[in-house]
Amino acid sequence: MRTRTWCVVGALVCLATPAMGQSVLSEADALARLSTDSPRVRAIRASSAVARADIVAAGRWPNPRFTYNRESVAGVTENMFLVTQPLPVTGRRGLEIEAATARADAQDRRSDDAIRQARSELRVAYADLAAAQARESELVTARSRLDELVQILASRERAGDAAGYDFLRAQRELTELDTELSAARDVRARARGALGGFFASPADASAMVVSAPNTANRSPLPTVEELVAKARTVRGDALALQKEAEAAQLAARAAERRGVPEPEIVAGTKSSNVGAGDVGTVFSVHVPIPLFDHGQPERAVARAQATQAEAQLAAFNTELNARIASLHALVLERRTAADRYRAASGSSAELERIAQVSYEAGERGILELLDAYRSGANARAKQVRLDVEAREAEIELEFVSGWEVR
Repeated sequence: MRTRTWCVVGALVCLATPAMGQSVLSEADALARLSTDSPRVRAIRASSAVARADIVAAGRWPNPRFTYNRESVAGVTENMFLVTQPLPVTGRRGLEIEAATARADAQDRRSDDAIRQARSELRVAYADLAAAQARESELVTARSRLDELVQILASRERAGDAAGYDFLRAQRELTELDTELSAARDVRARARGALGGFFASPADASAMVVSAPNTANRSPLPTVEELVAKARTVRGDALALQKEAEAAQLAARAAERRGVPEPEIVAGTKSSNVGAGDVGTVFSVHVPIPLFDHGQPERAVARAQATQAEAQLAAFNTELNARIASLHALVLERRTAADRYRAASGSSAELERIAQVSYEAGERGILELLDAYRSGANARAKQVRLDVEAREAEIELEFVSGWEVR
């Protein structure tokens, strides 16, 4: 019976720890897998390619038109072959190209921000998996200790040295722990799937093992002023709003050029059946008269877009200070809470030892011993949760400020 039990415990430990020769994925390795081959990155970059296509559309020249005319009156027939070419000489085409380029640059900045967001989400998924692994490992360790106690109580009961209640109560606690362990495995499997979804080849997600976070060497946080200055230079959405305002101003200038007519050159040949049927040349210039269309709708749209982008940029800058300041305080508070709890819960192992000794001496009952076991396991699980919450706050601050928190 004892041999079979230890085999089960050994199997559980193997599930919670990396197998012999199995590599542990670091956070840096996980981020490296989020490469240009990742489906998520390709989908983000595709929007930039669509925006770049607008530059080609804005820069294309108008196609020439071919016209054939045939006139026949009183036996006289004339044939004309004409080619008409509009000439974009007002500078409107160049401004439209610059506006499309600015809009494409804005989309590039938003794509950069979306990739930074994906990196932040990957870090959160990595932290969740690390926490799930730690929780499962802690439960496996607790189960091993409790199973050993159950075996000892079973032997004592058979020898008449222990009450049957103690054995049944410890066995009941072991059943509850098995249920928690099963739930922890489910959480770990979901966390692995979430992390594997960021990679180009997530087929090995079922065997993925990540390293535990290192809370001993946290780097100090930059000041709020440093973070705000960094955010204004690297945040993609802020740079995108600046580019969109620039694009709207260029589009407004291009719309104003609609009041300047763009000529059309017509050239061709004309032949007649009169006389020897000579062939002559035709040349003319067509100039539209901007009587009704002065580009009023285009100018109104461009001005509205410029106003919108400038207002959004002002709102972004106003919100940025407050958000970074609050996240900065949140990170410090969660770090402090995690460190404080770690220092306060260091006596959990000592409490478990005292409870074990007191139970062996008959000074405490089985309930006090089981309570010490569960209290210690809960304390270690709460420590993992506090560390993860601190890490998630760091990741959010990193995304908002653009400053990587190590």
